[in-house]
Amino acid sequence: MLSLLVANVVYLLPSRPVRATDSSLRGLRMDAAADERQLVQLAALTDRGQRGSPGDKSQFNALVATLEAAAPPADAQLMNGEWRLLYSTETPYQSSPFFWAFRQATSMATTPIAIPSGGVLPGDSLADAVYAITDAIPFYDIGSARVVIEGVCDEMTGCPVPDEFDSTSDGASDGDEPSDGTSDPSAKRGGGSATGSLESRVELTTRLFGLPVASSIMTTTATVEGTDPAFASDTGASTLDLELTIGTTTAAQSTLAQSIPQAAGLLGPFPSGDALEMASKGSSKVTLRTTYLTESMRISRPILADGVADPRSVFVYTKEDL
Repeated sequence: MLSLLVANVVYLLPSRPVRATDSSLRGLRMDAAADERQLVQLAALTDRGQRGSPGDKSQFNALVATLEAAAPPADAQLMNGEWRLLYSTETPYQSSPFFWAFRQATSMATTPIAIPSGGVLPGDSLADAVYAITDAIPFYDIGSARVVIEGVCDEMTGCPVPDEFDSTSDGASDGDEPSDGTSDPSAKRGGGSATGSLESRVELTTRLFGLPVASSIMTTTATVEGTDPAFASDTGASTLDLELTIGTTTAAQSTLAQSIPQAAGLLGPFPSGDALEMASKGSSKVTLRTTYLTESMRISRPILADGVADPRSVFVYTKEDL
């Protein structure tokens, strides 16, 4: 662990030239790749962390700590794309930022009763009680959990260029004529829209006696804003904070709506962000903190109004569109 920390600090020093042949940098990347593979294997063996033993959880915590210690400088543009939940310390549906905001909106509320199945005692958080009750409901399965992020910019590498601009030419006939910059990813650096988007999609299937199996994709939308127009992190070179504002929640592609058209209006989109604001001013805004980010994997946590990460909530994603 100490060698990884030292190698990472040395790598980040601006006065030290970084060379592709640098053995310490190569070794650091190889170690991180090996740790990523172990994490992927652990996720597969434990059903995304939902069936792991105490030893499995300890191994997960150690892998996360090692990867975070060796995290490269965060390039915010890498956040863009479709991500699949690989491992979760919470029930996978809680990877949706709506549930982080709900915890924030009810932070002052407590439960008057115990929920033994979730280890919740009277006086504990109301959100803990609600989630414990939800987790104990039988006859439902959680399928894939995905997040699609778009429009996130980085102060150094700029903003992603839409596909329609990829082949745009300024008509220049030779290399001596300057380009108008429309094909340069940094052309929109510091400009353009200061807002990106996040969409969380969690597949749910319910099996109730006497009724057909029902499925839906619980979809939560959010706008993404950074601490400045370039979404630069203010917490360190290897850590990236994105501010999310909850928008709507929808039970998309619901088989219930297909069989009972009258139910379609009840499935959304529901203005969940507005509802959260009515419950508690400012509760619709949460922070997504990413502490390890590469082209293939990210480790993220929710940060609520108190600015502290809940150690219970760690989500590991792998990118789907590689």
